[in-house]
Amino acid sequence: MNIYQAEIKYYLRSPLIWVVVALTSFISAWSFLLAIDIFTTMQVKFAGMTDAPTIVQGIIFPVISAHSKLLLLIAPIIAGLSFARLSSNNGWTLINANLSSEFSYVQQKYTAIFSLSLIFLIPSLVGIILLVFMAKISIYQISFALLGLLLLMMWMLSLCMYISSLINNSGFAILMCLVILLVLWVLSFSGIDVTWGKNWIQVFSPQYHFQKFLTPYVPYSSFLYFIAGTVFSLWATKIRLIHKRYVLS
Repeated sequence: MNIYQAEIKYYLRSPLIWVVVALTSFISAWSFLLAIDIFTTMQVKFAGMTDAPTIVQGIIFPVISAHSKLLLLIAPIIAGLSFARLSSNNGWTLINANLSSEFSYVQQKYTAIFSLSLIFLIPSLVGIILLVFMAKISIYQISFALLGLLLLMMWMLSLCMYISSLINNSGFAILMCLVILLVLWVLSFSGIDVTWGKNWIQVFSPQYHFQKFLTPYVPYSSFLYFIAGTVFSLWATKIRLIHKRYVLS
């Protein structure tokens, strides 16, 4: 059994993961139905508007935005357990004895938590696909929104996995991941450091860059933000693993 298979097996046997799956699935379904109900109720008012919100703007984008907020719960739990849990069962010693390279180990662990996290996207994705086919909506702009959600998830998972590699307690690792992600998230609402009409503090917020994917324009800078952040966090995790192996050797 390789590292990827061992990680998947651990998570699928964890009751906590299935509780989170059930909770997030319920919230996703509820937010989807709520968005449809609100949009349907507002149709009377939209009838007299020249620029009335479309189904994409009134239903699909709010559902995707709601799921992005659920990642603040999903990523800390899944990625927060990736390395922090190893201290309680002598896992770091097993890593030191494993002949896999640091890059291979980090890559397989990250691929495992990313694959598992896709389970949480299924309820919203199924609802969106059904709505697209029923309403015959163009999937072009929706594809960018889903791509933004996927990149956001990759960025959060990589950052939380690095934080997990620095902490020896699973509960504290999850808490720290949650706090750090929340702090970075609320930076998008900050009103400080505004120069030339631009709030430069917001640039560090994943929420700010994710919102760019909900616009008609291709957000190249936001795309680079998520890719570069993911790569940097994985590289930092690799360096942390090298250091840990050196200490144990």
